[in-house]
Amino acid sequence: MKPSVCIIGAGMGGLTAGAFLAKNGFDVTILEKATSVGGSAGFYTRKDRRFPTGATVAFGLEEDGVLNKLLNELNIHPPTMELLHPMDVILPDRKVSIYKDKMRWERELQIRFSEREKDVLLFWKKLEQIGEDVLSVTKSEVSLPIQRMYDVGSFPSFALKNPLSVTRLAKYASWTVEKLLKTYNLHTYLPLRQFLDAQLIDAVQTEVSEAALLPSSVALTIYRKGSFTIENGIGQLCELLKDYIIQLGGHVYLSSPLTKVQYDQTTKFWQVESKKCNESFSTIINNSGISFGDYTSYEGSDISWGAFRIDAILRIEVAHLLQGNALPFAFQIVSDNPQLEKYCHNPIYATFHEFQSGGEDHLAEVLMSISVHTEDKRWIQLSKESYKKEKNFLMDLLMQEVEKVFPYKKHLLFAEAGTPITYKRFVGKSKVGGFPLTVKNAIWRPRSFRTKLPNWYIVGEQAFPGPGTLSAALSGYYASRAIIKEYS
Repeated sequence: MKPSVCIIGAGMGGLTAGAFLAKNGFDVTILEKATSVGGSAGFYTRKDRRFPTGATVAFGLEEDGVLNKLLNELNIHPPTMELLHPMDVILPDRKVSIYKDKMRWERELQIRFSEREKDVLLFWKKLEQIGEDVLSVTKSEVSLPIQRMYDVGSFPSFALKNPLSVTRLAKYASWTVEKLLKTYNLHTYLPLRQFLDAQLIDAVQTEVSEAALLPSSVALTIYRKGSFTIENGIGQLCELLKDYIIQLGGHVYLSSPLTKVQYDQTTKFWQVESKKCNESFSTIINNSGISFGDYTSYEGSDISWGAFRIDAILRIEVAHLLQGNALPFAFQIVSDNPQLEKYCHNPIYATFHEFQSGGEDHLAEVLMSISVHTEDKRWIQLSKESYKKEKNFLMDLLMQEVEKVFPYKKHLLFAEAGTPITYKRFVGKSKVGGFPLTVKNAIWRPRSFRTKLPNWYIVGEQAFPGPGTLSAALSGYYASRAIIKEYS
């Protein structure tokens, strides 16, 4: 009999693990609470349109990219579009446009941070050098924390060929982004700090003062490698992974939340029950972020944020703006509105996605999502009446902030908001986005995909690397590699 694996949660980590395990002959079953796959990289349907659950931009899909390499091994090729101008970051006193082109980006840095342009350019070039080193190590497929020989991947070979890179990484291992800023006397330069904080809060879940330099260097410079959208959203990639698993004989059960999981000491198998599955499995991979008992997840450790979001439908005219590059794919807005501080944390993130309607005229629309970090507890504690009132109030505030940047309301057809309680209902948890990549979490004590439980693994945004679509996929790949090695 082929070894059997049950994967709880069909997010990027679970689907990637499932695809590689199925490819290597394992009997894979995935249980997903939602009606579609993807988790934080998936989608849901509202007004007959597919809105992204969370992640909207994919990294690592360039020709030699890490995610592209994994997908090539599975012969999966999602339809992508590269973003040459992925984002505008709106600060209280200036706008910073992010470009893929290196020369254009450096010119943007000089113009937008003209008060300190020379120091900013020197800082950024050092950041890019460190980021290159980190990406090169990532391509060696080393998995932290190293607990087995195969966890080192091809890193020993890389270290022999690139001793200067290894030396630099060792030097900066315990550094924060703020420490690098201080070396260029930029730590008190507010505009740059605001820009970096806006980028880092979305990418590594924390700010300059706490963000580990090594992973942050990649997050801040990766746009020059390439950023991509996927036709019909990143959820489409998740659908392709699901189909791949099914084609190889695996099972993916949607609307099937886990109701019971118990280890049988006699058979050494896990007994699993859900709405659509009642079987025994040799191995469990938890991609749900939900705890089912001691050591089954990292839930509650320091997963950092809940999300408040608005889904909107805009008229066809906005599609023309996107096609003509008059609009970037996304805005990050650092607001100075004091009313927002009560409800959420900067930045406000707004993305635009072209949608081809299914009507006879096949007119294009644009789906707009506005999201922001918020504390989940403040929403859970509200009465029904207060909840509705405060949700509408924050929705209006956020829409006003986006309107200042892009006057979209004249194009608006529909808008509806959701809180962490909405996420709890549809995804099964009120906090999303992973843990903050501090030096402790990313370097000194990274969370392993392995656990103290027999044949129980954790992947996705709670493991390391996990926060972010690319990192979640890597966590799934590393876990699948370990399981394959253990059974070989």
